[in-house]
Amino acid sequence: MQIQIEQGTIEGILNDSIYKFLGLPYAEAPVKERRWREPLPPKRWKGVYKAIEFGPVCPQKGGASFDLRTLKQSEDCLYINVWTSDTDKIAQQPVMVWIHGGGNLGGAGSEDAFDGAELAKQGVTVVTFNYRLGAFGFLAHPNIGCNFAVLDQVAALKWVTNNIEYFGGNPNNVTIFGESAGAQAVRNLLSVKRAKGLFHRAIIQSAGFEPYVFASEPTYEKVENVTVDMLNKLGSSDLESLQQLSTDTVLEASTEFSGVFPPPGEVHTPANLIWNPVPDGDIVAKQDWENWNTDIPILIGCVENEARYFIKPDMEYSVDTLSNMITALTEPVSDRVHHILKADNLTTYEALDKLFTTAVWFEPCYATVKRFEKLGHNIYYYHFSRVSPVAHRTKELAKHTSEIRYIFGNLNPKGDYDEKDITISKALQHAWVSFARNGIPSNKDSSLWPRYDSKLPYMTLIKNEILSCPIELTSLTRTIHSLRV
Repeated sequence: MQIQIEQGTIEGILNDSIYKFLGLPYAEAPVKERRWREPLPPKRWKGVYKAIEFGPVCPQKGGASFDLRTLKQSEDCLYINVWTSDTDKIAQQPVMVWIHGGGNLGGAGSEDAFDGAELAKQGVTVVTFNYRLGAFGFLAHPNIGCNFAVLDQVAALKWVTNNIEYFGGNPNNVTIFGESAGAQAVRNLLSVKRAKGLFHRAIIQSAGFEPYVFASEPTYEKVENVTVDMLNKLGSSDLESLQQLSTDTVLEASTEFSGVFPPPGEVHTPANLIWNPVPDGDIVAKQDWENWNTDIPILIGCVENEARYFIKPDMEYSVDTLSNMITALTEPVSDRVHHILKADNLTTYEALDKLFTTAVWFEPCYATVKRFEKLGHNIYYYHFSRVSPVAHRTKELAKHTSEIRYIFGNLNPKGDYDEKDITISKALQHAWVSFARNGIPSNKDSSLWPRYDSKLPYMTLIKNEILSCPIELTSLTRTIHSLRV
């Protein structure tokens, strides 16, 4: 299958009624003198570009949640992938652009869970892409710049605006959605003036919430300080000299200073990570959403046992570790939190999961829902707690990332899931697509998910079925939230 886009003719693959076009460059390669530079639009080519395999993933030492489907890593990694059932420009399908997670350190648009074929069968054009990771995308220094990964994300959205009609998509109906660091990117893009008009709906899954009550925000100064330490290790702060260093040399330093190693006696949380977008006042506004209207609806939520992605059930965690984390995450109400967790009669591991999940996800998500509503956004709040057969066996339950395969319809391997999971998956695909289509998530029986209203606060619970139910905050969530208000 060949089609013509802005840059030239491309050839993709037709499989099971879905066209897929993989590994398309959405910007020039950020290599050599282009390292730590704003991405440039891709050049035109002659002949036919074979868009039949994924491009290289950005340099990383881990962080991907699923199979990357390519072993090649390179700084030449700014590639985009498209799945669609219709390549006619008049189709004007809703467009869903996925931003992958991975702590801004790993992952790619090529991960197997993000395959867009099943979602595209629901009548949308699906897009995934890579962006620069670690220090390659997120360092901050006055001699070099900052927010290069954010600029990559904007460049990808501009490519979508300019080209998506050739894939049956409507450039005036683009939904961005992401999980974890991808959700952080979605929220962050609402503070990026040059992204305005490039998307029209936003889905924020398991991150991108209000700042934690227990940790400082990722300010420019905080990231700059770590960048200076990293550059001292590399032996230079001169951009031209740094551009001559090998990819592996920069990757090693990026990992060393990334914050992946927790303080002694504690466990790692996403709050430890350094390489994040920063409000510089140019690329990212210093005040959230100062250049944006409230006409972008938002679907937002988290999963029941987020922390079990980071703390594994088959590992031993001591009472001292739990006590240290209570202090780290909830001081000055740590005594009350100790009492709450003890009264719940949980194992040490269960208590650590509840503490970690509530402080890092539940409370910040709830605070974000309230803030978006106050600002006038239409906001839809969900909670995912479906546990598949394999998640029961491993005791990971509804861990961080567990909803992704349901949303994309990629419940693989099939032995890990049952018929109820398939039903839930189809229901979630319908909800996400209906939100992309008209800004309101709905069920297959056409019933609408409740819009959040603080006067009558409801959310959508996704467990063994999909239900609208009142929001009932746990005593732990209320206690942590009291630190914010």
